[in-house]
Amino acid sequence: MGIFDHYRRGDAARDRVAIEIDVAAGVLEECLVCRQIADKQRDDRLAVAELDVHQRFDHADPSVAVFNGDRDDLLRRLRTVRKRFDYHCLCHSTG
Repeated sequence: MGIFDHYRRGDAARDRVAIEIDVAAGVLEECLVCRQIADKQRDDRLAVAELDVHQRFDHADPSVAVFNGDRDDLLRRLRTVRKRFDYHCLCHSTG
């Protein structure tokens, strides 16, 4: 294990929280068949995701504890995690 592996694991946990919020808000979409996540470019749903972030921090939700109070980091991640997903899920892409 290298010196930076600890930070990568932390980033993965933080990304999972951002993905969970994006899916719940409708920014990202999880396929009911293959369970793969797709980015349908629903920028109009980002405000809902951001509101969810603020509410979680305001209520000290345990899901955001990995951010140690840094809500700006989570707000940035709501947008950056989307880059790793395609527009279509696997089952839609294969027909």
